[in-house]
Amino acid sequence: MKKPLLIILLLLIFIISGISFLVIKSSREVVSAFGKMDEAIQQKNYSVQKSNDSLLGSIKNEEHLIKALRIDSITTSFKEYIESIKQEMLGAKDPQNYELMDEPNNMFFTNNGVSEKGKEFVKKIDQLRETLLITAETSELKAEISNTLSTGQVRDRDGRRRDWLMFNFKDFPLVASITKLTQIQSDVTTIESKIFLHYLEK
Repeated sequence: MKKPLLIILLLLIFIISGISFLVIKSSREVVSAFGKMDEAIQQKNYSVQKSNDSLLGSIKNEEHLIKALRIDSITTSFKEYIESIKQEMLGAKDPQNYELMDEPNNMFFTNNGVSEKGKEFVKKIDQLRETLLITAETSELKAEISNTLSTGQVRDRDGRRRDWLMFNFKDFPLVASITKLTQIQSDVTTIESKIFLHYLEK
């Protein structure tokens, strides 16, 4: 092999190796960013939940207290269900080792579409939304519940209609799916807080 050709070949190998290193590093940074985001959402959720517990104890009207206790029971059960999904997705993985969560977890899907677990997950969100809508007493609360817990079709960046579950979870890295589930838990806690505050204001 001629020397100039050998030098060019070595340069190409060096460039390709460098690009691969940057891609891997970038991927790890993105995965770690999702992990940090999940931690932040969990911390916020913990704080709001503590506030909700305090609000619940401040409701003196018996009728409102009964409603609030029922909501607390329903939302707690739902959030525990979401937590069980997260644990099932994680399996034996260390929940703090985000760099090992870069592969997708398609527990909600099969080769032919949505799995039974995926259908159950969407059904649980739908049931919670409908229950909270019955309980909510203002149009603002109803609108927030409908929008936040919607599982209807969504539009992607190209304007195409997509299935909600597919759009949010299909082929995403495990850490992104875990973060999305944590966000759902946080959204439910925030809705609960607004309902309790409404009862206190009344």
